Amino acid sequence: MKYNLPSNSLYGDEPIEISFPDNWDVHISEIKGFNTPELTADEIREGVASPIGAERIKDGARGSKSAVIIIDDITRPTPCEHIARAVIDELLEAGVPKENIWFVVALGTHGAMNRADFVRKLGDELVEEFEVHNHNVFFNHVYLGNTSHNVPIEINSDVMSADYKVAIGTTMAHSYFGFGGGAKCILPGVSSIRTITRNHSYTTPSDFNMGNPMTLMRNDAEQAARMMGLDFKIDVIINGHGEICKLFAGDFEAESRVCCEYAADHYSAKFVPDCDVVLANSYLKPAEACCAYTPEVIAPLRSGGDFILAANSPFGPCVHYLYDKWGHSAPGGLMWAGCYTKTAKMKNAIVFAEYTVKGMRDPWYIDEGSGAVYKRKWEEVLAIIDDGTPKKVVVYPMAEGQVLDNSHEFYPKKA
Repeated sequence: MKYNLPSNSLYGDEPIEISFPDNWDVHISEIKGFNTPELTADEIREGVASPIGAERIKDGARGSKSAVIIIDDITRPTPCEHIARAVIDELLEAGVPKENIWFVVALGTHGAMNRADFVRKLGDELVEEFEVHNHNVFFNHVYLGNTSHNVPIEINSDVMSADYKVAIGTTMAHSYFGFGGGAKCILPGVSSIRTITRNHSYTTPSDFNMGNPMTLMRNDAEQAARMMGLDFKIDVIINGHGEICKLFAGDFEAESRVCCEYAADHYSAKFVPDCDVVLANSYLKPAEACCAYTPEVIAPLRSGGDFILAANSPFGPCVHYLYDKWGHSAPGGLMWAGCYTKTAKMKNAIVFAEYTVKGMRDPWYIDEGSGAVYKRKWEEVLAIIDDGTPKKVVVYPMAEGQVLDNSHEFYPKKA
């Protein structure tokens, strides 16, 4: 059996062909919306012009002398160009001067982007025509007060200086926030290191909330977005080919509620139990492949089985000022809590990734020190796990953003 494994998000999105022996029982658990058709540029424009709970940008921005467009970074799969062009046209129609429209990349605590990254997100022309700035997590913030959970909210100064504020991102399941999208572009997106550290202290790397509709972290982010005056939010849904297949726009809370309800169905996938081999693929977030190394994905594996974590993108591993290791002798990032490790029930833990950086990769995949092995070619993976006997296999092609039908069983238990 052969299967085209989704790979290379924002780097051409070319899948990698993998194969399995004919005597293996292979289950491909794709998300429900895997083959939902891609939206055209005109359909994207129509979505931006049909807001939920807010005025159209061309009306809401009327009288504004400046505008900022916040976009997610290169570690997220959003193809922003067509959306950004629709937003810019509405801002210009509202009378905002072109020279007073700029972009800020919502890096949170991720490393800065370069020109090649900007072009992958926005296209060459927009990068040449408009100012594009990386968010600086360490400097230049405006303090706005504290949330009801006593999180101090400090937001990027260039974001706060704009009269009108728009943000663009993707919604999919997230192990900490429940779902991405919505206000996450603000906290952590354009918040200070102090704000993010306090907000992220509400969870640990072992917590699991994939598809959980409301978490404490998300609640704080929504308070922050309301405090800083986010005027308009656009969230997209991505199919199994890295394409925009649905778009929601408007007030960030109103559109996000509708978007998350749609996302829970779109990203739903079947839990397949009692497997000899589990392949969890991190397609949309390959730089943070550990997002696909979750309790619900490990649960199908029988004791003594083989676990494969796949993440293929030329971008390589993430740079992160909270959770990165930052050297073999250093204490790590501000919230460094150790690497994800091979579990006792795994005979083999294999990372199938062509592009990694030894030393940087362990926090974002599976720690070599715990017994994981790294392989760049599928043939090398098969050489380890194929012993000639029949096996039951499940492949989760989008494990980092899916909601399995038993995900709720793994949510943190309330006291």
